[in-house]
Amino acid sequence: MHPESITPLIQLPSLPEKPEWKLDGSVISLADIPLTLLVSSLRDRIIAHVSPDGSSSIPASRIKLMFRGKVLTNANTLASYNMDDDDLLVMTVREGKKK
Repeated sequence: MHPESITPLIQLPSLPEKPEWKLDGSVISLADIPLTLLVSSLRDRIIAHVSPDGSSSIPASRIKLMFRGKVLTNANTLASYNMDDDDLLVMTVREGKKK
């Protein structure tokens, strides 16, 4: 619908038991995100924003993003979800696999 970039809002989870992941329940905004960006790349940008010095060790594979009650699929672009400026995405972290 619109070719310009958007600035989505991301609701981070609060995980006090994992302070090294720097997830405090805050809402962050990511500026200049193209709608052609894949969801998998958006996860990488979230990690880079939360920990710009690279000290966060949160695995991208455990991040789950939801928009309007739907889980976002890594292979889809943001445009496929008809996102707009200031839309809120909710991030959760999946449990690690038990061995």
